[in-house]
Amino acid sequence: MGFIAVKERCGSLYGYSGKLLRVDLTGEKLTTETISEELIQKYVGGRGLGAHFLYEEVPAGADPLGPENRLIFSTGPFDNTNLPGSSRYLLCFKSPLTGGWGDANAGGAFGRMLKRAGFDLIIVQGKASRPLYLMATDEEIALKDASHLWGLGVADTTEKIRFDYANKRLQVATIGPAGENLVRYACVINGFNRVSGRSGAGAVLGSKNLKAVVTFGSQDTEVAEPERLRDRIKELNQHIREDAGCQVLKAHGTASGVGPYNEMGMYPAYNFREGYSENINPLMGETMTDTILIGREACPGCPVACKRIVQVKEGPYKTNPSYGGPEFETVGALGSCVGVFNLPAVAKAHELCNHYGLDGINTGLSIAWAMECYEKGYLSKEDTGGLELTWGNEEALLGLIKDIAYKKGLGALLAEGLEEASRMVGRASPYFAMQVKNQAFAVHMPRAKVGQGLSYATSNRGACHMQGMHDETIESGRLMPSIGLDKKFRAISRMSKKLKPEFEVIAQDLRSFQDTLIICRFIAWDSGPITPAFLSELLRIITGNDYSVTRLMLLGERVYNLCRMFNVREGFNRSHDTLPGRVSEPLPRGASSGSSISHAELENMLSRYYQLRGWDDNGIPTAETLKRLGLDQLSQAKQ
Repeated sequence: MGFIAVKERCGSLYGYSGKLLRVDLTGEKLTTETISEELIQKYVGGRGLGAHFLYEEVPAGADPLGPENRLIFSTGPFDNTNLPGSSRYLLCFKSPLTGGWGDANAGGAFGRMLKRAGFDLIIVQGKASRPLYLMATDEEIALKDASHLWGLGVADTTEKIRFDYANKRLQVATIGPAGENLVRYACVINGFNRVSGRSGAGAVLGSKNLKAVVTFGSQDTEVAEPERLRDRIKELNQHIREDAGCQVLKAHGTASGVGPYNEMGMYPAYNFREGYSENINPLMGETMTDTILIGREACPGCPVACKRIVQVKEGPYKTNPSYGGPEFETVGALGSCVGVFNLPAVAKAHELCNHYGLDGINTGLSIAWAMECYEKGYLSKEDTGGLELTWGNEEALLGLIKDIAYKKGLGALLAEGLEEASRMVGRASPYFAMQVKNQAFAVHMPRAKVGQGLSYATSNRGACHMQGMHDETIESGRLMPSIGLDKKFRAISRMSKKLKPEFEVIAQDLRSFQDTLIICRFIAWDSGPITPAFLSELLRIITGNDYSVTRLMLLGERVYNLCRMFNVREGFNRSHDTLPGRVSEPLPRGASSGSSISHAELENMLSRYYQLRGWDDNGIPTAETLKRLGLDQLSQAKQ
């Protein structure tokens, strides 16, 4: 596994196979196609190439759960280079949750192995007449019967396929029962616990009767300057060993942030009513390390090893360590947001979400909303199937996770997403349905960091914490002048509305090009170890093509606007860039007490944001903006 420098595979570019695998499930037909050098130059990989093919091939108004939708597995030029943080892959699809742009990405070894099998992308289309799985290796490309796998959980599916081939190195990206049952936020999971969680990719695969994609390969990726890349990898590994943030992640995982966020009054509890909990200690990453942690896992080539492996060894919450352990997001969504402060119970809830193939964030926030509805009398015990849906009820939490996966009772309503569920229940329930575009909030409190709220409102896939940056970055003075985060942003309070549109435009373009390359957030942190300039140099070393920081930011802006235009084509506009009413309530206590975002303040920020983006007052990119970004054909299609 590595890289070599011989004859270029894709025109004048290194870093690619230049091939995609097209899977037509309707006719059970597999074809290999060449990706043009022109497309690679313009869209690079990851979200960029995925967005291009999705926009071109999925017609406006297509049913996300119909055969016209596509699910695209996309790698980037960094995959299979041994660069830390480079083994991720990205899924692109029309979201059955939001009805618009959908994407999700995950780490582990799947992305690297897909590249080693000889493909930069896989495009899945149509619908099979029977359960199938795809075998895509450098020795065999075939569709296989999956009837014996249908109904199995994620771990059982993965283990069964590996057993059948007597190959534990096979990389399996699979759905669980939630995807088979078309839960709108079902996910795709590879390596047991690497989750492509948001937007409902699992439901798309389930609608196509495709249980899994299995890959394995032995092909090296050719790079332009292999010796220089080896030197840079060595240098980067040293940076990681010296970086305090990376070392905290290695020691205590992403849940290491639970305590500090709580102290800042911005770790949500009780369906985002509060941002501070007195009893948070049992859920902290340090507590996990001291109690149920049994190991750490790393993605290929990465020295951070942020993945937790936990095991509750006895009692009602006994867990399977294959499913990893709770992360920052699931600790909040399945813990504090539902009033559960018992780490073994949260670990079990996390395991069940992975077993059934459910996005833990949407699952937890849906249950939190239902608990508040129960508290207010909007849902009765009859509605809940006899469950006492009270805050902190661990039995109700675990029972509802299964009910959501099988769309049983109240679970069938919650499986549709918060926007639809609150519409059905009515009364004041939409006010505290913590979602944007039907995508549940991640466990970052927008009232305590205003830029995050604007990012939630404007993100192409709904309330997303990964497609913008967090206000504490600039509050602490961590700036990146090379991309425009210069001294004018220095030490601006996370609760201030000042310069937040300017901040989030830059942040979203940065995240957009990072997900196009593709690189892990924990390596390409907001101020290092991989800075934008370092990414620029790495891309040149790998591809042989010059990508300045300015060009990378333009790439990010192009891809962000392309995804926005996908949403525009589906009827999205300013009215969808909103936040639920609760965000206008001042936080009641903690270090961020009193902070809020009023409707008028959001509208003012939106107007400035649209102006900076070159969009009209309705949030639609202008013809001039699209032309500047090389997206002229989208302007013509819009007209």
